[in-house]
Order: sequence, then C-alpha cells, then structure tokens
Amino acid sequence: MSLRHLPDGITNRRVLLAVALAIKNLERVTGTIIEYDITRDDAEAVCSAMINLWSILESNGYTIDGDTNRLRKVPP
Repeated sequence: MSLRHLPDGITNRRVLLAVALAIKNLERVTGTIIEYDITRDDAEAVCSAMINLWSILESNGYTIDGDTNRLRKVPP
C-alpha cells in the first residue's frame, strides 16, 4: 500500500519513524554534498525527496524536534 493512498493523519507510527530517520540521513548527506560528483538532476531528486518526506510528517501532525532530534507530535 502506498502512503499516497492513506488519508492524512492515519500513517502508522513505525512508518513515521522511518520517514524521520530518512530525513535525518539525507540531511547528514546533504551537508557534505559538495564532496560528491552529482548532477543537477540528482540534486533536484534529493530536494524533491526531502519535500515529500517532510510532507508525510507534517500532514500527519509531526515534526522532528531540533533539540532532541526525535519525532515529535505538533500541538494542535
């Protein structure tokens, strides 16, 4: 089942944790992206992936806490 087929706000917490981990890993890599010989298309794909991952978290009412680096429910 695709996340696109799930209504907002009902994504499994394990999926959300995996999304948060993917975001953290991509952010770690993009901090050193200059070291890699990537094309403009690759950079755009990374950017698009980050936007999609953040969208999954935000549409389910979550964010990544900047202090603890953990998944956190956003207060309504």
